[in-house]
Amino acid sequence: MELFSLPVSTYSAKVRIALGLKNIACTISPPPGGYSTEEYMQLVPLGTIPALRVDDQYFSESDVIMEFLEDAYPEVSLLGDDNLKRAQHRFLARYHDIWLEPHLRRTFAHVDPAGRNQAELDEHLNKFEERLQKLETLFTAAPFMTGEHIGYADCAFPATIELADILLPVFGRTLTLGPNMARWREAVLANPVVKAVTDESRQATLDWMNAGGG
Repeated sequence: MELFSLPVSTYSAKVRIALGLKNIACTISPPPGGYSTEEYMQLVPLGTIPALRVDDQYFSESDVIMEFLEDAYPEVSLLGDDNLKRAQHRFLARYHDIWLEPHLRRTFAHVDPAGRNQAELDEHLNKFEERLQKLETLFTAAPFMTGEHIGYADCAFPATIELADILLPVFGRTLTLGPNMARWREAVLANPVVKAVTDESRQATLDWMNAGGG
C-alpha cells in the first residue's frame, strides 16, 4: 500500500494521522511526476492528493481513503461502535472539508501582496473565522471531539489549525480559538502521531512561504 501525498497538504496530513493512529504500515511517496501532472493523472485521474494505491488499484479523496482504512483495518477503529458518535465523527470531518478548510486554502493566492485582491481575501478570511467560531459550538472537547479518545474527526483539523496559525498573521490577523477548541488543540497535539505529522506539515508550509509562496 502506498499513499501519494505532500507534507504541505492538510488533506494528506489527515490521512497520515489516521494511518499512524491505526498503526498501518504504508509507503509515503510524492505524486509520481508531480501534483496534477499528466504522468500522475494516468494513475489518479483527478491528479489530486492524497491518493492511495492498494495493489494495482488507485483511489483519491481523503475521506474515501479514511473510510477504506476503517473498513479494511477494523482492529483499531477511529469511528468506534456507537452509531451516534460515528455520525458525529463524520459530520465534523465533513464540516472541515466542505465548510472550513476551503476558505483558508483560497487565501494561498493572496500570500504575495503584488497579486493580492484585498476584497476577495477579506471575504475568505471572514468566512474562515466565522466558521471556526461556529466549530466552537459543534462539539464539546472531552478532551477530543467526540469524547475521551482520539478518533476520526480529530484527524481532520490539526494541520489546518497550524496552517491558519501561520497564514493569518501574514494578512494582519491572529488565530483566535475559543476555550473548547483551545482545549482540543492542546490534547490532540499531545499525541505523538499527530504532533509528528503536524510539525512536518507546519515546516513544509513555512518553507513554501519562505520560497515565495509560489
